[in-house]
Amino acid sequence: MADPDNLIIHTYSEHADDYDERRNLDSCWGRIAQRIVQLISIKARYKVVVDVGCGAGQALRELASRGGSSAQFIGLEPAKKMREHAVQNLAGLTNVSVSDGRFESLPLETSSVDYLFSILAFHWVTDVERAVGELARVLKPDGELDIYFVGRDTGHEFVTKTTPIFIRHLGLGWIVESAKMRKHLTRDGTERLFSGPFPSQRLLVDELRETHYDDLEGHWSWWVSRLSGHFAKMPFEKRAQCDREVRDAIASLATADGIPFEVHLLHVRLRAANGEA
Repeated sequence: MADPDNLIIHTYSEHADDYDERRNLDSCWGRIAQRIVQLISIKARYKVVVDVGCGAGQALRELASRGGSSAQFIGLEPAKKMREHAVQNLAGLTNVSVSDGRFESLPLETSSVDYLFSILAFHWVTDVERAVGELARVLKPDGELDIYFVGRDTGHEFVTKTTPIFIRHLGLGWIVESAKMRKHLTRDGTERLFSGPFPSQRLLVDELRETHYDDLEGHWSWWVSRLSGHFAKMPFEKRAQCDREVRDAIASLATADGIPFEVHLLHVRLRAANGEA
């Protein structure tokens, strides 16, 4: 199922050990993920719940451990070492399983899922139309979903500061190819994308913009673990020099409150016709 040539999947597998560390859980992305988990409600009628891009399994562990649910939870993750961490983190929870899987090819029966969620993964899909088609295929007619992912405008301060450095070290062609690794969707574009296979009266797309402040080491910890796939083909010597310049550029953004990083999140919400908003 996993694509051995996909640098993003490969990088997430390489950095799987970082995802249970305190520095990741306390990073802006770790805090956002934890907050999203608290917003997810597992309804009594859900029998099959799926997390696509489950990573190291933190969200699954929290949701499957909540009382009052008889659901079977399935985690899908294309990065091999991430799956291994998830299996370890979910040990002892008999209502959870973890498998190799990705948005573009979900290893699930048609109309078999009551509820599907994903936290900060959809922006890495390679084919968004195929991915949304797969979501529509596996959900039951009254199935529901919550997909949270990174929008187009995330990190514009960092992009402005670091792009000249990357152009100098790698060239404009690399910038173009690197940008293609992540989908840069807007709210309107997301709404058009999902309204194809899903009825518009059941669909809602929200967006959130907020600024997170941290010190240089706090930002650098997630930068290395989450973005290294963009630089996998860079020679080691050039990468070291590039890293030094990027760190200096990020540090130059410091304010009295810390170094700002703007997060633009999109939330796709699908509810049953008679379900809660």
